[in-house]
Amino acid sequence: MYKVGSLRLKIALVVSGVIIALAILYFTQVLVERIQKREALIANLYAKSLEYIANDESSTGEYNFIFNEIITQIDFPIIATDKEYKAVNFYKNVNVDTTLSEKKIQEILLAQASEMVKVNPPIKVSYRDSVVLNYVNYGQSSLITQLKLLPFLEIIVGGLFILLGYFGFSYVKKHEQSSIWVGLSKETAHQLGTPISSLMGWVEILKTTDPQSDEYKRILDETESDVDKLNKIASRFSKIGSQAKLEKENLSEVIRDVCKYFEKRLPRLTGADGTVSNKVNIELNVPNEVYINLNRDLFEWVIENLLKNALDAMDKPQGKIVFDVQDKPTEVIIDVSDNGKGIDKQYKSDIFRPGFSTKRRGWGLGLSLSKRIVDDYHKGKLLLHESVLEKGTIFRIKLNK
Repeated sequence: MYKVGSLRLKIALVVSGVIIALAILYFTQVLVERIQKREALIANLYAKSLEYIANDESSTGEYNFIFNEIITQIDFPIIATDKEYKAVNFYKNVNVDTTLSEKKIQEILLAQASEMVKVNPPIKVSYRDSVVLNYVNYGQSSLITQLKLLPFLEIIVGGLFILLGYFGFSYVKKHEQSSIWVGLSKETAHQLGTPISSLMGWVEILKTTDPQSDEYKRILDETESDVDKLNKIASRFSKIGSQAKLEKENLSEVIRDVCKYFEKRLPRLTGADGTVSNKVNIELNVPNEVYINLNRDLFEWVIENLLKNALDAMDKPQGKIVFDVQDKPTEVIIDVSDNGKGIDKQYKSDIFRPGFSTKRRGWGLGLSLSKRIVDDYHKGKLLLHESVLEKGTIFRIKLNK
């Protein structure tokens, strides 16, 4: 599913890039055509002025004024030649070395006039519509040349930008995937750490306990609980990435079971920052029965992560974690609050991001996994409801009935 989504994203980016490139080319071409028409109109007006003056034998300075006004509007190369292309009568905006001889200048201008014919058809200046007097040749302005090159320049720059973006995206993606795998392996070790530590402790106690005593039986029961816990952990990781099956479960019972398991192991539970949480009380404000569709294994993982997160946040001699469940007509709200150190305002938007952690030994997957389990698998919401520095934090879970 992830590969399909990534492929679709890449195809969408390529298609978008092609559409943008074609739009730029089209718009630039429209501008070029408009400017070319304008330049052709000015060149034609210049030719018609010459023709008008040639046909009007009583021309006065008024015509010269019009002629000069037209010439000043020309901003593209123009060369007026005789009808046989043997002499240049007028030229403007043409680069030519004026230190050369007149003959050499004429040769250069005539050669350029011949090149202009390949770009734009020359405009004929005639006397009484019968005798050709001149030809007005004109080329393209520097603006048109630049506009024609602009789309290709933009495409090259855009292509380089996309290429750099692709390699940058690939690097970031690879780095994030690597971090997630490392974090997932550490999360596995973290999940296994509590039951394994408990089992090691029970084994040591069993060595000095009378097999016939009640204490021995109690320890065996707890050992069995830890083994069952290991099976649940294995089951959880096997369900990541697959479609979770939801069944009607007593939410209150799920929360109680998780808290009961941890209450007996709090003296041995070490937080991610190295502190030992041995003075923490867990309070449950939970109705006897609240039935809702859940995947028990995965939802227990969410409760555990929120519980561990609260334990890691404890920085007071007497800690308190409270589970408060509100059973409403259309939804169930679960608030998990603690009186720990709270979350700084600058980190509130990042706490659910994979790999983010403010703890020295944290790897930042617990809350991210919990949010995915609640949001994606249970179609609910896990959010940071409230957090005040040095006073505590409240995480809220919303589940639809």
